[in-house]
Amino acid sequence: MHDQLKDSADFSVRILWNGHEDKPFYRAHLVSASRRDLLADQPFWGNAVISREEYKSLFDILEQRGLEIEVLSHKDKFGYSMELQTDEKTGYCYLGLTEETLQTLTLMREVLAPENKSPLQAILDRLQGIKL
Repeated sequence: MHDQLKDSADFSVRILWNGHEDKPFYRAHLVSASRRDLLADQPFWGNAVISREEYKSLFDILEQRGLEIEVLSHKDKFGYSMELQTDEKTGYCYLGLTEETLQTLTLMREVLAPENKSPLQAILDRLQGIKL
């Protein structure tokens, strides 16, 4: 499934928060140009249209960090997770809420083009100062 998701030119990546919210936690939605119409202007969501190369780089980071893509959602686990979707497949990667989560999100932000960094930057800004 991993390669089927990674090799797609038509994709959507959502970075989701699951947990209590005494202050808003930000989320991100990154899509291919073919899915631009899926982006909705919602409070506390950052959106960007990213290239296929940027998308593949996100997978490279997951692989480097030993994070698994699974078929089941992580909506019952506390913290951040990723939902990766193509026309044929949907995969989920649990990121959690630890120092490693910050490192992973920072690496992901760095592989994005400057105009596409803001959705992940908003998440990182929100997490600054939180005891992990």
